[in-house]
Amino acid sequence: MADTLVVGLHSWIIQDGNYGDFARNTSAAFALEFYASSPLEIFESNPETVPALIRVGDADYEVVGQVIHVADHWWAIDVGVLVFQETEPPTTVRRGSWLRGKISIGIDPFFYFERLAHQPGAPALVYDWKVERIEIQTAPLIETKPRVFVRDATKLGWREILETKA
Repeated sequence: MADTLVVGLHSWIIQDGNYGDFARNTSAAFALEFYASSPLEIFESNPETVPALIRVGDADYEVVGQVIHVADHWWAIDVGVLVFQETEPPTTVRRGSWLRGKISIGIDPFFYFERLAHQPGAPALVYDWKVERIEIQTAPLIETKPRVFVRDATKLGWREILETKA
């Protein structure tokens, strides 16, 4: 596992009361959820294949991982750290399958902590983390469709903060 991970955190996760505010140089316990904008590729491993997590920007990573858990409506993979996704697993994925591709990693909105962790055979995914740095996206939100807002891609930037104030 990498010594440092950059993970995403949507403000609604704190605003919903799932977590308190985070502060720099404190500890927090949470699982990591992953998102893939395109399907991860299944491949044949060899004896030297190991999980890998290479940051390519923001909370985005190129990964090589092995499926460790498959259940109805969620699954988990080992990419050097265990991550999960609460969606129907691809039909071709089996426990032990090796995958590669690009994912984004974010803090579990409590899907795992509140429900999934209590299911039979669920792997332990909550880690104790040290929060070393917090950055906030400074680009303004723009309305792209009625009631749909995204960050203005022409003004993307980050500013370090001491704590979240959701």
